[in-house]
Amino acid sequence: MTRKRLQLYHPPFTVFLIAMSSSQKSSFGFETVFDNGEFARQGRKITGKLSVVDMPRVADSVEKVEPFEFSLSGAMDRLQRPVLDLSLSGKVWLQCQRCLEPVDWPIKVETRFTLFSDESKLDEAEQEDEELDGLLFDREFTVLALIEDEILLSLPYSPSHAACRSDADVKLKADKPNPFAVLAQLKLKSSGE
Repeated sequence: MTRKRLQLYHPPFTVFLIAMSSSQKSSFGFETVFDNGEFARQGRKITGKLSVVDMPRVADSVEKVEPFEFSLSGAMDRLQRPVLDLSLSGKVWLQCQRCLEPVDWPIKVETRFTLFSDESKLDEAEQEDEELDGLLFDREFTVLALIEDEILLSLPYSPSHAACRSDADVKLKADKPNPFAVLAQLKLKSSGE
């Protein structure tokens, strides 16, 4: 089994990982490692579902993961540059930072990545167009790493429910006397004397 160390450029992060050689067959039913430039120029497309087992970095960051559906298609943009269009949807459960109960967090990503031959061209294009997401050409591009990156970038820094409602909050409110009721009783006692 041939393994290679790959470097995936995904601004603002650089991710190092170990991936299977492209000569190996994938057990996913789709290619997981391929030449991204060739993929885009040929207009190829892959679709699939990924579970938490397929995404260890995501599994480490969330409470629970619903299977994610994705689609990656290659094309050429209006400037005849190769692009990868990623569509991704699923749901994760995170820990609410207020009540510490699980909160479900739907994730839907639609991103276009423009491919460049070197970092200087990528940096120049990103300075001209702030909305542009770019990647470098990679003969052994790892689609699973890209999908995990996009999910991780979609997670909130501090997840919380819109309105937390825990039993402890309700019990505290019920046990705590209303200060105005205490004042009213004091007023009644003083007027009754």
